[in-house]
Amino acid sequence: MPPVIESVRSALAEVGVEDRRLQIGIRELADNALHHSGQGEGWCQAEHLGERVAVTVQDRGIGIRRSMATRYPDIDDRSALLTAFGMGVSGAFDDPDRGLGLGLVLQYTRSGAYLLLESEGQAYIGSGGQGQVVGKSTQKVSGVSATLFVRTPEKQGKPV
Repeated sequence: MPPVIESVRSALAEVGVEDRRLQIGIRELADNALHHSGQGEGWCQAEHLGERVAVTVQDRGIGIRRSMATRYPDIDDRSALLTAFGMGVSGAFDDPDRGLGLGLVLQYTRSGAYLLLESEGQAYIGSGGQGQVVGKSTQKVSGVSATLFVRTPEKQGKPV
């Protein structure tokens, strides 16, 4: 099993998150780090932040725009982020069964989670199943950093 997938399991177990949809979403982010970063690796960490848990998957790869440029050669950073969240869009594969990951992660935000994804100087925020590019990223490393903020298990079902 790739180290990033092992770190996903370990990080979620550490913070006590057993939400199956969250596990699938984080695994999708880890799968993207493996298959699209150009590095074949990434890492995951999770931590409690008050009434929420922040789960981050990060890689130091080529970023979303450069990954998508193989299929969309003239795409800019902002458009690449918006396009990547479309269902059935994959930058690296010409396969109609791929390209669901980021769209599914965004759909997960309908459950009250929040998403912050940063790539190549752009920041994308998702909530309520909707997302938008909000401007410049504060990310200081190359690659992609994606964080899902979810209610802690003891706060599930309670307003935050």
